[in-house]
Amino acid sequence: MNAARFWERFKVALILWGLMTVLFGLTWYGSSYVTQQTFMEEKKGKLLSYVKILNAYLGTKAYDDLLREAGAENAGRDEKIRVLNQALSSITEYVGNSSSGLGVGYYSLDLDGILTYGPSERFGHNVGTAIAEKRQGKKAMAENRIIVTTEDNGLRGNIVHAIYPLERNGRVIGYVFANEALDDVTVQIANSSKNIFILMTLCYIAAISLIIVFFKQTALDTNRIINGVQDMKDNLRKRIPPIKGDLRYIAENINTMADDLLKADEEKHALAEAANQAQRDFLARMSHEIRTPMNGVLGMTRMALQANPTGKQLDYLKKIQASAAILLGVINDILDFSKIEAGKMELEPHDFKPKEMVETIEELVSPRVEEKHLGLVTTVDESVPEWLYGDSVKISQILLNLLGNSVKFTLEGHVSLNIKCKTVSSQGLRLYCDVEDTGIGMNAEQKQNLFKPFSQAERSTTRRFGGTGLGLSITKALVEMMRGCITLESEPGKGSRFSFYVDVQESAAGIKDAENTAEAEKQIAMPPNYKGLAFLLVEDNEINQEIAASLLGEFGANVDVAANGEEALKAFLEKDYAIIFMDVRMPVMDGLEATRRIRASGKHDAATVPIIAMTASAMNEEKAECKEAGMNDHISKPIEIDAMKQVIDRATGHSV
Repeated sequence: MNAARFWERFKVALILWGLMTVLFGLTWYGSSYVTQQTFMEEKKGKLLSYVKILNAYLGTKAYDDLLREAGAENAGRDEKIRVLNQALSSITEYVGNSSSGLGVGYYSLDLDGILTYGPSERFGHNVGTAIAEKRQGKKAMAENRIIVTTEDNGLRGNIVHAIYPLERNGRVIGYVFANEALDDVTVQIANSSKNIFILMTLCYIAAISLIIVFFKQTALDTNRIINGVQDMKDNLRKRIPPIKGDLRYIAENINTMADDLLKADEEKHALAEAANQAQRDFLARMSHEIRTPMNGVLGMTRMALQANPTGKQLDYLKKIQASAAILLGVINDILDFSKIEAGKMELEPHDFKPKEMVETIEELVSPRVEEKHLGLVTTVDESVPEWLYGDSVKISQILLNLLGNSVKFTLEGHVSLNIKCKTVSSQGLRLYCDVEDTGIGMNAEQKQNLFKPFSQAERSTTRRFGGTGLGLSITKALVEMMRGCITLESEPGKGSRFSFYVDVQESAAGIKDAENTAEAEKQIAMPPNYKGLAFLLVEDNEINQEIAASLLGEFGANVDVAANGEEALKAFLEKDYAIIFMDVRMPVMDGLEATRRIRASGKHDAATVPIIAMTASAMNEEKAECKEAGMNDHISKPIEIDAMKQVIDRATGHSV
């Protein structure tokens, strides 16, 4: 080998050695940084899920509500802390014991002290302790924002701390917190960095050695590893392809490390899903606990109105009924918003007549319009077909929200609704709706925040006109579910115009047979009569028993009452019933188990007797559980007489 060729190869080897050294340093630094960030983000995400669970457990209540329930609103500071600790320690202990080294709890701004700090066997001695002004908890309450930070909290040393401020009734009352020591993260990061360093060092040494001996193969394998690591940086699911050479061990170990990181990420998502499930369970409970008494209020008010009350009593009862209806609307808004947030809202398309939909909406809005002495104009353009296929219930909800808003914020003048249709494909149609009013209007800044949850034009608007601020955010979400868009034009003092479109289809139903339609309308117009039919009502709440029995009694049916699923099963085995109305949540035996046992009883009508779920829950999961248990249909509480009749007609085929 001549000297020139030797120096040529030496320079190439030197350049390759330099490049490998630079790549080694950059790759090690990048891998260490990604590993550190991954571990820290995993811990922060886990702690955030814990504080959200604690916040969901408290629900809409404030600390003062818990003190009033315990009769301790006027007690001293120490006694209040003791009462609140007793009320909240169960969830604190449960969450705190779910992970080794975890500390969680509640803090009160008014009492300036820690209410719970669990698990109590490790941290209970801190209950009642006030935090210093420089701590992050003070900052979170002052700024009313979530803080996830690394700090020395003075109680446990250097920790990762997640702080979630608690706002109730427009005021910050304290915060919930979750923290874990950084020791385990530090050890994990150190071990991972060490492993990465060892692996990269081996890779470096092997690469240099193989460059000298097997230059071409080594260069190819090294390139695969580098590209694989770069791909993992963008997508942790990607892996280094199989390598047959001496670098195979390094590639496999890097892939194993990526598997470990991916597993950690999946565990983080599992914790987030657990938090979401806790939120869904909470909503289901709240739906049942709120709507059940609302059924009692509306049902008893209806019965009282039928008892020929005096003039003043009639006025009082109508006001109770109107207030209860408003409250039910607020509850439904909150539940709808929660279902949208959780991704549980679904479209239910069907054939419908747009003109009939508008007539129904007009009937619902007219009383409020007449009360305020406004004008109401509704127009359905000739371009709108007689029949359409879409979710008319949600379209009606959108229109009722917009018209209700327009009526609420219009002091004089009129409110109008205009609907037209355009063809966008062979069968696809686009339904355009405009709601216009002569109300108070809005400026540009107010319009910008109008579709955000819990927002109104300004605070004085809420005080003057009321409302949750959820209606328009729900409206926007429903419009977008139907592949539509909503816009707003408004000026202060010149009214507002909401315009939206949704995608629908031309219905295959066509024009109904006039004779059949007339006969159906005749049947609907006649009062319900189920005389001679035996109904079984299964309901544990005495007030709801009285309401439902009275309602069914008006239909002329013979009604037997059972207080729980066990009594219902016994009654069914002893007597034949045309239909069974089954509450879902009951003591002794719930409605789901009772339905299963009825279906499996072997009685001659066990498989055919209609069983109707009577549920106060607005969650689709519970309705699906009812169907799976063997129920035929469901009716929601508060119970409406028309809905009850339709359910009976569907179940029995008995319409007179």
